[in-house]
Amino acid sequence: MPKGLLLVTMEAPAALEEEFNDWYDTEHFPQRRSLPGFESATRWVCRHGWPRWAALYDLSSVAALGTPQYLAVSGANATPWSRRVLPRTIGRARIIAEQIAPGDATTHPEAETAELVIARYGQSVAPNIPELPGLLQLRWFRNVTGGESWAVAALDRPSAPDTLRAAFGSVGGAGARMLNIYQPYFRTMGYGP
Repeated sequence: MPKGLLLVTMEAPAALEEEFNDWYDTEHFPQRRSLPGFESATRWVCRHGWPRWAALYDLSSVAALGTPQYLAVSGANATPWSRRVLPRTIGRARIIAEQIAPGDATTHPEAETAELVIARYGQSVAPNIPELPGLLQLRWFRNVTGGESWAVAALDRPSAPDTLRAAFGSVGGAGARMLNIYQPYFRTMGYGP
Protein backbone atom coordinates (compact mmCIF):
# COMPACT_ATOMS: atom_id res chain seq x y z
CA MET A 1 0.00 0.00 0.00
CA PRO A 2 1.53 3.38 -0.98
CA LYS A 3 2.41 6.10 1.50
CA GLY A 4 -0.18 8.82 1.88
CA LEU A 5 -0.12 12.56 2.26
CA LEU A 6 -2.60 14.94 3.80
CA LEU A 7 -1.86 18.48 2.63
CA VAL A 8 -3.88 21.30 4.14
CA THR A 9 -3.60 24.96 3.12
CA MET A 10 -5.45 27.96 4.53
CA GLU A 11 -5.21 31.63 5.42
CA ALA A 12 -6.31 33.19 8.67
CA PRO A 13 -7.64 36.75 8.63
CA ALA A 14 -5.16 39.18 10.27
CA ALA A 15 -7.38 39.61 13.34
CA LEU A 16 -7.41 35.83 13.86
CA GLU A 17 -3.77 35.01 13.06
CA GLU A 18 -2.46 34.91 16.64
CA GLU A 19 -5.31 32.68 17.83
CA PHE A 20 -4.98 30.55 14.68
CA ASN A 21 -1.32 29.85 15.47
CA ASP A 22 -2.10 29.25 19.17
CA TRP A 23 -4.78 26.72 18.15
CA TYR A 24 -2.52 25.03 15.60
CA ASP A 25 0.56 24.92 17.88
CA THR A 26 -1.09 23.84 21.12
CA GLU A 27 -4.12 21.78 20.10
CA HIS A 28 -4.54 20.79 16.46
CA PHE A 29 -0.98 19.91 15.48
CA PRO A 30 -0.14 17.87 18.62
CA GLN A 31 -3.47 16.04 18.30
CA ARG A 32 -2.82 15.10 14.67
CA ARG A 33 0.79 14.08 15.33
CA SER A 34 -0.38 11.52 17.89
CA LEU A 35 -2.85 9.71 15.63
CA PRO A 36 -2.09 6.21 14.33
CA GLY A 37 -0.70 6.22 10.81
CA PHE A 38 0.52 9.85 11.02
CA GLU A 39 4.28 9.47 10.48
CA SER A 40 5.29 13.13 10.37
CA ALA A 41 3.73 16.55 10.58
CA THR A 42 5.25 19.84 9.45
CA ARG A 43 4.00 23.41 9.11
CA TRP A 44 5.06 25.90 6.46
CA VAL A 45 4.56 29.60 5.76
CA CYS A 46 4.22 30.78 2.17
CA ARG A 47 6.96 33.01 0.77
CA HIS A 48 5.53 33.18 -2.77
CA GLY A 49 1.97 32.15 -3.57
CA TRP A 50 -1.25 31.77 -1.61
CA PRO A 51 -2.67 30.80 0.87
CA ARG A 52 -0.19 31.66 3.60
CA TRP A 53 -0.17 28.46 5.69
CA ALA A 54 0.43 24.82 4.76
CA ALA A 55 0.61 21.68 6.84
CA LEU A 56 1.97 18.37 5.52
CA TYR A 57 1.09 15.12 7.24
CA ASP A 58 2.90 12.02 6.01
CA LEU A 59 0.69 8.96 6.42
CA SER A 60 1.56 5.27 6.44
CA SER A 61 -1.31 5.13 3.91
CA VAL A 62 -4.45 7.16 3.26
CA ALA A 63 -6.27 4.57 5.40
CA ALA A 64 -4.99 6.54 8.43
CA LEU A 65 -7.78 9.04 7.69
CA GLY A 66 -10.40 6.35 8.25
CA THR A 67 -9.24 5.04 11.63
CA PRO A 68 -11.61 5.30 14.59
CA GLN A 69 -9.06 7.56 16.34
CA TYR A 70 -8.98 10.03 13.43
CA LEU A 71 -12.75 10.00 12.99
CA ALA A 72 -13.20 10.64 16.74
CA VAL A 73 -11.47 14.05 16.41
CA SER A 74 -12.50 15.13 12.88
CA GLY A 75 -15.49 16.72 11.21
CA ALA A 76 -18.51 16.82 13.51
CA ASN A 77 -16.29 15.45 16.31
CA ALA A 78 -13.79 18.32 16.13
CA THR A 79 -13.02 20.29 19.27
CA PRO A 80 -14.93 23.49 20.05
CA TRP A 81 -11.77 25.49 19.34
CA SER A 82 -11.41 23.83 15.92
CA ARG A 83 -15.07 24.52 15.13
CA ARG A 84 -14.54 28.19 16.03
CA VAL A 85 -11.27 28.77 14.13
CA LEU A 86 -11.61 26.71 10.94
CA PRO A 87 -14.78 28.33 9.53
CA ARG A 88 -13.10 31.74 9.81
CA THR A 89 -10.16 30.76 7.55
CA ILE A 90 -10.14 31.35 3.81
CA GLY A 91 -8.53 29.53 0.89
CA ARG A 92 -8.78 26.26 2.76
CA ALA A 93 -7.89 23.17 0.74
CA ARG A 94 -7.53 19.61 1.97
CA ILE A 95 -5.72 17.28 -0.39
CA ILE A 96 -5.45 13.54 0.18
CA ALA A 97 -2.88 11.91 -2.07
CA GLU A 98 -0.87 8.72 -2.53
CA GLN A 99 2.86 8.87 -3.06
CA ILE A 100 3.93 7.61 -6.47
CA ALA A 101 7.66 8.41 -6.24
CA PRO A 102 10.15 7.77 -4.68
CA GLY A 103 8.35 5.12 -2.65
CA ASP A 104 8.57 5.33 1.13
CA ALA A 105 10.16 8.77 1.68
CA THR A 106 8.63 11.19 4.18
CA THR A 107 8.98 14.96 4.44
CA HIS A 108 12.59 16.06 4.64
CA PRO A 109 13.43 17.41 8.13
CA GLU A 110 12.49 21.07 8.62
CA ALA A 111 15.86 21.75 10.27
CA GLU A 112 17.62 20.96 6.98
CA THR A 113 15.00 22.42 4.63
CA ALA A 114 15.26 26.11 3.79
CA GLU A 115 12.48 26.05 1.24
CA LEU A 116 9.64 23.79 0.16
CA VAL A 117 7.99 23.92 -3.26
CA ILE A 118 4.47 22.57 -3.66
CA ALA A 119 3.15 22.39 -7.22
CA ARG A 120 -0.18 21.03 -8.50
CA TYR A 121 -0.70 19.74 -12.02
CA GLY A 122 -4.13 19.08 -13.52
CA GLN A 123 -3.13 15.70 -14.89
CA SER A 124 -0.80 12.85 -14.17
CA VAL A 125 2.75 13.84 -15.04
CA ALA A 126 6.05 11.98 -15.28
CA PRO A 127 7.86 12.45 -11.95
CA ASN A 128 10.94 14.36 -13.05
CA ILE A 129 12.32 17.89 -13.24
CA PRO A 130 15.59 19.30 -14.54
CA GLU A 131 18.65 19.38 -12.26
CA LEU A 132 18.03 21.93 -9.49
CA PRO A 133 20.80 23.24 -7.20
CA GLY A 134 20.09 22.58 -3.52
CA LEU A 135 17.44 19.92 -4.12
CA LEU A 136 17.33 17.63 -1.09
CA GLN A 137 14.25 15.62 -2.00
CA LEU A 138 11.54 15.48 -4.64
CA ARG A 139 8.35 13.50 -4.02
CA TRP A 140 5.39 13.00 -6.36
CA PHE A 141 1.79 12.32 -5.34
CA ARG A 142 -1.49 11.54 -7.07
CA ASN A 143 -4.70 12.95 -5.64
CA VAL A 144 -6.96 10.06 -4.56
CA THR A 145 -10.10 11.81 -5.88
CA GLY A 146 -8.83 12.60 -9.35
CA GLY A 147 -5.95 12.63 -11.79
CA GLU A 148 -4.10 15.61 -10.31
CA SER A 149 -0.40 15.23 -9.59
CA TRP A 150 1.47 17.05 -6.84
CA ALA A 151 5.20 17.74 -6.54
CA VAL A 152 6.70 18.40 -3.11
CA ALA A 153 10.34 19.45 -3.26
CA ALA A 154 12.66 20.26 -0.34
CA LEU A 155 15.65 22.54 -0.95
CA ASP A 156 18.60 23.26 1.31
CA ARG A 157 18.72 26.96 0.36
CA PRO A 158 16.37 29.69 -0.78
CA SER A 159 16.13 29.93 -4.55
CA ALA A 160 14.99 32.72 -6.82
CA PRO A 161 11.26 32.35 -7.51
CA ASP A 162 11.95 32.56 -11.26
CA THR A 163 14.33 29.58 -11.01
CA LEU A 164 11.68 27.51 -9.24
CA ARG A 165 8.97 28.59 -11.68
CA ALA A 166 11.22 27.51 -14.57
CA ALA A 167 11.83 24.10 -12.95
CA PHE A 168 8.26 23.37 -11.83
CA GLY A 169 6.11 25.58 -14.07
CA SER A 170 5.77 22.95 -16.78
CA VAL A 171 6.59 19.27 -16.29
CA GLY A 172 6.06 16.66 -18.98
CA GLY A 173 3.94 19.10 -20.95
CA ALA A 174 1.65 19.86 -18.01
CA GLY A 175 1.57 23.40 -16.65
CA ALA A 176 1.43 23.94 -12.90
CA ARG A 177 -2.00 25.10 -11.74
CA MET A 178 -0.51 26.09 -8.39
CA LEU A 179 3.12 26.72 -7.53
CA ASN A 180 3.80 27.89 -3.97
CA ILE A 181 7.13 28.40 -2.26
CA TYR A 182 7.22 27.85 1.50
CA GLN A 183 9.65 28.27 4.38
CA PRO A 184 9.57 26.21 7.58
CA TYR A 185 7.23 27.64 10.20
CA PHE A 186 8.81 28.67 13.47
CA ARG A 187 6.81 30.57 16.06
CA THR A 188 8.45 33.92 16.81
CA MET A 189 7.13 33.81 20.38
CA GLY A 190 9.70 31.15 21.26
CA TYR A 191 7.54 28.06 21.05
CA GLY A 192 6.00 25.90 18.38
CA PRO A 193 7.11 22.86 16.40
